[in-house]
Amino acid sequence: MNFLSKLAQQYNPLSMRERLLIAIVCWLVVATVIFLPLDSQWSQHQQLAQQQAGQQKQLAGVDTQITLLQQRLLEDPNKELRAQQLQLVSQIHSVDQQLTEQTVDLIPAEKMPALLAQLLKQSRGVTLSSFQSIAPVPLLVVGDKQAGEMNLFSHGIVLTFEGDYFAVMKFVQAVEALPEKLYWKSLDYQVDEYPNAKVALSLYTLSINKDFISVAAN
Repeated sequence: MNFLSKLAQQYNPLSMRERLLIAIVCWLVVATVIFLPLDSQWSQHQQLAQQQAGQQKQLAGVDTQITLLQQRLLEDPNKELRAQQLQLVSQIHSVDQQLTEQTVDLIPAEKMPALLAQLLKQSRGVTLSSFQSIAPVPLLVVGDKQAGEMNLFSHGIVLTFEGDYFAVMKFVQAVEALPEKLYWKSLDYQVDEYPNAKVALSLYTLSINKDFISVAAN
């Protein structure tokens, strides 16, 4: 008698309730045997899914960093310096233009001695005693120092001459009538022996050139 026959002999005398309980137990055993491996596999699957999600997140972060690095590599590292340089060039050009506009009607410093000497020769009754240049003085000064390379310089000349009142007045009027202008600094008029007077006339012009005016060379 085989195993199934013995099992049938033991099972047939049982009541319906006992048979139902045995069936439920058998189904639970089968379900447990089937579920345990599936549960283990499901847990592993969830674990792998979480690991994969974490790796994908890390990869996304790496991709973002790579994109940012690529953008930085494409940018000009000297962009800010170039912008500052352009701004400085623009400021220098603006200052240069302003200086040019301010000096456009003035006599160039290097031409001033020759022009005044020629004017004195043409003026009757005026005798030149001395002709002296004044060292150029920067006008844009910060503290005791010159403000940068670009600056405006005052170039002056002191004329000492003699003549009577009318001769001096005509010479001064001739200076004022020059097409190119000069600034007046001072005029010292002293009568030593009437009607002759000794006059010290200080005139100056403006220039971006800081070189000293040479009277001898003119």
